[in-house]
Amino acid sequence: MDYNVLGPMVVRDATGVKPVGGLKQRTVLAVLLVEAGNVVEFDRLIDLVWNCRPPAKALTSLRAYMANLRRVLGAENGARLVTTSWGYRLDLGSDRLDLREFEMLATRGREALGRGRFAEADGQFGRALALWRGPALVEFGDLGFAVDERVHFDEVHAVVLESTFEARLQLGRHETVIAEIERALRAAPLREHLWGQLMIALDRSHRTAEAVVAFRRAEAVLHSELGVAPSRYLVDIEASLYGSGSVNRAVSLVAM
Repeated sequence: MDYNVLGPMVVRDATGVKPVGGLKQRTVLAVLLVEAGNVVEFDRLIDLVWNCRPPAKALTSLRAYMANLRRVLGAENGARLVTTSWGYRLDLGSDRLDLREFEMLATRGREALGRGRFAEADGQFGRALALWRGPALVEFGDLGFAVDERVHFDEVHAVVLESTFEARLQLGRHETVIAEIERALRAAPLREHLWGQLMIALDRSHRTAEAVVAFRRAEAVLHSELGVAPSRYLVDIEASLYGSGSVNRAVSLVAM
């Protein structure tokens, strides 16, 4: 079985996509996937599925959803939906969950990056990012469990993306990574690490003037959105740019 939650939830087996059911039933499965291997207590699962506003017979409905899911998943995979005396657990066994695969690839990438194996790190990070088809658990909207998990995994995704850029900068791909960093900044303009990577990539591409302009852009965004000045991280990168003769042209560009 193949479970995908990095984007709209899709469940597949060898015969194709499985019809998992309506929103509440899909939510039950999504919670159990996020908590795979752990027992989710009945009361907690009810609160998560109904966003702390359960109907009078929520436990009866929950049992019906579980019975339906076991039938949809089939005898072998349905047996992995385990009932205990206090809750439900999903045992993945050999089934694939994109969330777990993403975490595994990201960990391998970080380990390779830490050992200076930059090409390997880039490959692992690339495979991890390719698993994303949209925001995590996107179809579950503002349900509390989905919001919390989405915030967490969006942050992990952002860190992996930054780590990818770090690996590529270490590989000397300064010019090719600039457009990718700019694209990432359009989605997350408050991430200072991205601004720093953009400045470094521009400077190493002999575009120091534009690197200084990037610092000024970051400074303006941070002041406008958060009311704060750039961190020491960005200030130190900016200071390092002033060893280049191109910086005089940068200052004139900023003043325009």
